[in-house]
Parts: sequence; C-alpha cells; structure tokens
Amino acid sequence: MAEIYSMQHQVLYYEADVTGKLSLPMIFNLAVLSSTQQSVDLEVGPDFVHAQGIGWIILQHMVEINRRPKIGENLTLQTLAKEFNPFFAKRMYRILDEAGNVLVEIDALYAMIDMERRRMARIPQEMVDAYEPERVKKIPRQPEPQHMIADIPVDVTQEYVVRYLDIDSNQHVNNSKYFDWIQDVLDHDFVKTHEPKRLNIKYEHEVLLGDTIKSEAQTLEDATIHRIWSGDTLSAEAAIEWTDAEN
Repeated sequence: MAEIYSMQHQVLYYEADVTGKLSLPMIFNLAVLSSTQQSVDLEVGPDFVHAQGIGWIILQHMVEINRRPKIGENLTLQTLAKEFNPFFAKRMYRILDEAGNVLVEIDALYAMIDMERRRMARIPQEMVDAYEPERVKKIPRQPEPQHMIADIPVDVTQEYVVRYLDIDSNQHVNNSKYFDWIQDVLDHDFVKTHEPKRLNIKYEHEVLLGDTIKSEAQTLEDATIHRIWSGDTLSAEAAIEWTDAEN
C-alpha cells in the first residue's frame, strides 16, 4: 500500500512573485520536487527512467489553493502515488504550513513516454512495485478545463520563443513554464488584486526547443480561460478561478 512521502522546505525569495507569495510556477516545481525526491529515495528516479529511454510526462493538473505561502514560511511537501495502470499514473500533492493546514492540493495525471520515439510507453513494473500504488484497470478521466467561449473575443495574445533553459531532462518544455506564459499575458493590475483559487490545466501536445508558442486568454469577472498554441497545434488549455486578494 502506498505511503505519503513528506519533505521539508522553506520558501525562498526567488520562489515568490511580486506579492511575496509562492508563485504559480514554483507551486508546481515544489510539487515535482517532492515526487522526484521520493523516486530517488526509492531508486526509481530520473537516472533509472532515462537509462531505459523513457520519461514521465504530465497530462493534467487540477489544483486547489487555499492560501499561497509567503517568503520564509516553513512548509511540508507531501505526495502520494495513488493509482497506476500499465500506461497511466495518478498522483496527489499537498503543501502544508507549520500547523498542518493544507495550503495547496494538486491532483495530477501522468503517463510515460519513449524518449526517442516520443510515444507513450508502458510504466516499468519496478516502478509500480516501488511506489506500491493501488493498481487499477482504468483511471477515471478528469474533468476538462473550461473551453474558451466562442462569442467572447480573445482579449490578449502574446508569442514566446522556447529557449534552452525552458527545456527539462525529458527534452520538452518544463510544465511549470506554461504558468509563466499563462500568467504573463494577464493584466498586471488584475494579477496583483486577485488570488488564484482553483486551476485546471490539460496538456495536449508537448512543446520543444525552438518552437514559437502563442498564449491566449479570455478574462471574465472572476475567471480566466487560456490556450497555448505551438503553430496550429493546441498544446494546452487551462481555466483559473480567482478571488479578490486580501489587503
């Protein structure tokens, strides 16, 4: 039976945005840090998977944010390998404060990719045995993020070129980079006066070094809807629910 893996972390100044709170990209980086460290401890980390010519890819993130931690806060990062079948894996992440309150919770869906062929691959049995998740025939599909509304114009579009430092060891864009592209196109006053509370992002197609991507957004009263394009290919869709920031 799978056990919750925990590690400690203090929020550093460069992990925060202008508000002094943990940035959206860093929320995902810290989540992946915990599962990577668990994998290393179980001897099925990046060296193990890359030696077999495979790597993890993230298919979808569903996020609940109760409060973003501030610079200097001591956190507990938790993760749990919940459900696996031969090709897909579901993982839980939590970020807790010193009192044990859940600040952030993430439900993530993963698959394994053949690094050379860029096709889905079977999850090695050694990894399944190491994580001890619940083994299931089928992992239920997660709800789709809200799609863009056809009769509302896209209110902002921005292009970016994928740089060398945007690429991770799986040879595609690090997933946290999508949140740079998503948040950067929003009105800065909106971002400073609103807090993200709920987020659903689905990754449709990987983005590679040298690609030019286009970030689009629709801003509603308390939500934003996003699309990331690589040429004519839809790479990701996301929807974020926001609330007024506390003064």
